[in-house]
Amino acid sequence: MKLLSAFGASLLLLSACSSPAPTPYVSVPLADLDPGTALIVHGKGMGWTQNNSASGFATNDDGPKLQRFDVTANPNEYVAVFRNFETGVSYGSATFIMPASGTVSGVTDLGYAFEILRNDEDLIYTLSGLYTVALVAAPNIGGQLAGAGFATGSSTGDTAMQQLSGAALYAGNFIGSSTFDGTVTGKASMNVDFSAPSSQITGTISGLESTGGAYAFADMTIGATFIPGAAYEGNITSMGTDPSVPPLAFSFGETGKIAGGFYGPSAEETGATIRITDGNGHILSGAFSGELVP
Repeated sequence: MKLLSAFGASLLLLSACSSPAPTPYVSVPLADLDPGTALIVHGKGMGWTQNNSASGFATNDDGPKLQRFDVTANPNEYVAVFRNFETGVSYGSATFIMPASGTVSGVTDLGYAFEILRNDEDLIYTLSGLYTVALVAAPNIGGQLAGAGFATGSSTGDTAMQQLSGAALYAGNFIGSSTFDGTVTGKASMNVDFSAPSSQITGTISGLESTGGAYAFADMTIGATFIPGAAYEGNITSMGTDPSVPPLAFSFGETGKIAGGFYGPSAEETGATIRITDGNGHILSGAFSGELVP
C-alpha cells in the first residue's frame, strides 16, 4: 500500500472515459481498516518445515506459509490465507477473531490445521507473532508442521516515508519458534535515520530465552536497508562467543535474514520477521514488533 500524492486540479478535467482518480491511501489503525484490505506478511520464504514422522526431520522451505490477512467487516476479524509459494498450492483460508494476546487455532477451509500466536504487543497499526500450519490435511494431520514468524499491518506508505526526517529508535518484543527448543522470547530495538534513507538500519534482538532450555540463544544484531513499500530487508548476525552451558544455539557470526516494514501515518511502529539456521536442522524463525521511543 502506498500513500498517493494529491492530484492537481487539471486531473478533475479528465474526460468521462478516463479512469477515476484513486483515493489517496493513508495509514489508519487496524481497527479502522476497510473490509477487503489485504495485510501482506513480510518474509514469505522465511519459515521452517518439521516432519515428525518415521521418515525423520526435514528443514526444506517447500511447505505452506502464511501469505496475508484479509480484513473483514466485523471488528478484529481476519481471514488468514495459507499457500505454498514454491509449488503454488493453496492450503486454504480461515476466518477468526484475532486475540489481544495468546493463541487462536482452527482448520482452514481445505482441511489443514493451523495455530496463530500473537506477539505480546499493544500496538495500533501492527500485527506480529508466530503461526504453524499442518503439512497434511485432516484427518491425517499427525506431527508434520510448517511455521514461521509473521509481521504485517497498516503500512506507512512510500510517500509518507519521504516526508520523514531525523533519527528514530524503536523498541518492542520478539517471539520465535526453535525447531529444537520450543518458543523463544526476548526484546528488540532498532535504530533508523530517516534523513539518510541510504544508511543502514541497525538494532539488536536480545535477552532471548527458550521454553525448552536445552540451548542458550545469544544476542543478534540487525543490519538492514530501506526498500520500496515503506519496508526494509537485510541480515541478522549471532553474537554468541561464550561456550555456554547449555550450548549456544548459533555460533558467533552465524547469519540469517530479516524482512520488515513501517506502520502508521508517520512510521510510529515497525514489525519484521527473521530466520536463522545453523545448517544442521536448527532453525529459529520469529518476529518482532515495536513502537517509537519518545
